[in-house]
Amino acid sequence: MFEALADRLEVAWKKLRGQNKITDSNIQEALREVRRALLEADVNLQVVKDFIAEVSTKAK
Repeated sequence: MFEALADRLEVAWKKLRGQNKITDSNIQEALREVRRALLEADVNLQVVKDFIAEVSTKAK
């Protein structure tokens, strides 16, 4: 389970890192991937929402 989560998070990070310029849409796409990965790993929905909101706020 943790390996699958780590793999999904790594894919999201590589997509974001591979961009020439980081834009709001790039960040939102990466956060969607992270959200899906966390939910598929059975992380509590409220924890996922709080985490994504915090990361989104700090990314801006």
